[in-house]
Amino acid sequence: MSMAIATEFSCAIATAWSRSHYRCLSDNARQRLLASAEEVHLAAGRHLPVTPRSSQAGLVIDGLFRVYAGSGVRQVTLQYAAEGDAFGVPDLRPSSSGAGLSAGGQAVVDSHLLMLNRDELAVLLRTDPTVSRAVIDGLLVAHVSSVSLLAENVLSPLRRRVARHLLDLALRENGAVMVHATVQDLANATGTVREVVTRLLKDLRTDGLVSRRGSALVLHDLRRLHRIARGDEDNVSK
Repeated sequence: MSMAIATEFSCAIATAWSRSHYRCLSDNARQRLLASAEEVHLAAGRHLPVTPRSSQAGLVIDGLFRVYAGSGVRQVTLQYAAEGDAFGVPDLRPSSSGAGLSAGGQAVVDSHLLMLNRDELAVLLRTDPTVSRAVIDGLLVAHVSSVSLLAENVLSPLRRRVARHLLDLALRENGAVMVHATVQDLANATGTVREVVTRLLKDLRTDGLVSRRGSALVLHDLRRLHRIARGDEDNVSK
């Protein structure tokens, strides 16, 4: 992992910023947030260092970033954030969220993040309405995404949940659709354990939907995986 103060508005940052809820900030707010922000580069699989008892807000410049909540070795995904998506890693204090809960962020693929200064953001939230509007809009989107993912992970059959996460994590590489995720990554994303996911992946391979290529999974029948993810599996001809 590498970190650096974002002293200049690079082309990559400008592009991601223009696609985010922060694009409508006042010039003053944009300059102040950028001057105090940090650029973070995370290799695939690396976790964002979390300051104890503090929330973190950022913007994905490039890559794919996962926000999760966990208890012990179990995790559940709250949000996937791609280029131009704002994200927040909440402060899950035991007094308000239950003992043993924590939150964090992980790069699904190599990712470039812009982390906003928490103190500067707090000041601007109180003094600049363009900042409060942008944060509210971002929180609404993140909330809908989190509720959808949590509801799916609690209520949907595991086959549907895994199909959804495979599609969320898929990347096109050399003409193939690849997922760079371990069995444990998929278990964390879907709120289950690796032994259960191992059995399900075996079933998906038997059905010709996925195969293994080195450390990655190859997705073969995207149309059927989409139908499974939507809950339409009963209408699919085997």
